[in-house]
Amino acid sequence: MPRPSRIIFFLPGVFIFFSLIELSAQMADEFCRDLKDFGKFYENQDSTGLQSAKLFLSFQHQVGHIEGTDKNANEFDDSFEEFRRFWVGLSGNFATYWKFKAVSQLSNDRHQYPGDYRQWGHETFRSANITFDADESWEIEGVDSMELGYGRRTGRMADEWQRSSTVINCLERSSFANKLWLYDKEKGNPLAAWIKWSVDNHAFDTAVFSGTYDDYLGGWEDSRVYYASWLGDFSSGSSYDLLEYWISYYRQDGDSQEDHLAGGMDWSLSLVNRLGQGPWALHSTLAFGDNGNLKKDGSAKNIDRSGDFWGVVLMPMYWLQDEKVKLVGRYLYQNSEQSEGLKLNSRYVPLSDSRDSLIDLNQGYGDSHQSFYLGLNYYLCGEHLKIISGVQHDQLKSVGVSQYRGWTLGTSLRIWF
Repeated sequence: MPRPSRIIFFLPGVFIFFSLIELSAQMADEFCRDLKDFGKFYENQDSTGLQSAKLFLSFQHQVGHIEGTDKNANEFDDSFEEFRRFWVGLSGNFATYWKFKAVSQLSNDRHQYPGDYRQWGHETFRSANITFDADESWEIEGVDSMELGYGRRTGRMADEWQRSSTVINCLERSSFANKLWLYDKEKGNPLAAWIKWSVDNHAFDTAVFSGTYDDYLGGWEDSRVYYASWLGDFSSGSSYDLLEYWISYYRQDGDSQEDHLAGGMDWSLSLVNRLGQGPWALHSTLAFGDNGNLKKDGSAKNIDRSGDFWGVVLMPMYWLQDEKVKLVGRYLYQNSEQSEGLKLNSRYVPLSDSRDSLIDLNQGYGDSHQSFYLGLNYYLCGEHLKIISGVQHDQLKSVGVSQYRGWTLGTSLRIWF
C-alpha cells in the first residue's frame, strides 16, 4: 500500500499550487480564452487557397512512483520524472473542401531508462493527413456528412482511445485499451485510407491501414488491416443526457517478413457503451480478439503469447465541482487462453524491470490481469490546462501464479491548444 505522505504529495499538493493562480477569477477567464485560441493565426474564408491555419501544441510533464512485488515475492519501488509528451503541429482548411493536419512528436524522453538519454527533435508523426469534405462538395442526398481521408491517423477500438491524449480522463490509458490500439512497430499511428459518413444519429468509419512503418508517411509494402466501426448516439429522446453505443472491428492480413500492426494480432471486436446523467457518467468497453502467430516484425511469435483473449473496462466518473474537479474510477479485467497472452502495458512497471536486474516480472506477460484506478482531475482551463492525478493497483498472473502485484501513483500537468 502506498505511503500516505506520497498520496499527500501527488494529489492535494497540486491543487494548492493552482489555487494560488486562481486569485483573480477575471484574469483566469481571460487567460483561458487566450489559451484556447492561442494557436489560431490565419483565417480568410473568402480565399480560394488557404482559408484557415492553426498551430497545435501538446505538452505533458509527468511524475510517478511504484511499489510492488515480483514473481519471486521480492519487494521493489521506483520513481520517475519525464516529459511525457511534447507534440507540435499545424492544421487548417484550403480550397474550400479540403483540410490538412500534421502533428510531430518532438520528444523521446528516456533519460531514466537504461541508456539514459533525453532526445529532442522530430521522432515520428502522430498524425499527418488530408481530408476531403465529399458531402459538401458533391451534395450527396441522404447523407449528413461524408469525409474521404488519406494519411496517418489513429485506429481506435476501446472507449479510452476514442478520446485523444489531450482530453483523456485517466493518467494513462489502460493496458487493455492499448492492446486493442492499431499501433505500428514503433508505437505510432499508421498510414491509412478511409471513408467516414453520418446519417441522422449514426456515424460510420471504414479504413484500410498499412503495417509499413516510417518516421514520416510510410507506404504499403507490408500487412493490411481492414477496419470498420459504427457509432449510434441515442441521447435524444432517452432518459439519459448521454447514451451512445459503438462497435468496432478489424482483421489483419499479412505474412511473415512483413511488418504488422497491434503487435501482430489477427483480429479484434470491441463493444462500447457510454451513459451519462447530470454529474455522473459510465463508460464501458467489452472486447475480444486473437493475438495471432506473428510478431510486429512478421517473425514467429512464442506460442505462449498467441491465442484468444478478452477483457472488460468500466470507467465511472463524477463531477465533484462542475467543469472543475472530476473524480474518475476504472476497473479492468482481461484474460487470455495462453499463459503469456497478455502484457502489462503499464508506463512504469516494465521500466523498473529493465532498470533492476534483480526484479523478475516475467517481462510483464501473463494470462490474467486485474486493475483498479482512482483519480482526481483538476481543470484550470477546461481540457486545455489541467492536472490529472491518480493511484492504481495491478495484479498480473500466469497459470495462477502472481507475476506482479503493486501500486502506481502519478501526477501529470497537461496543456494544449
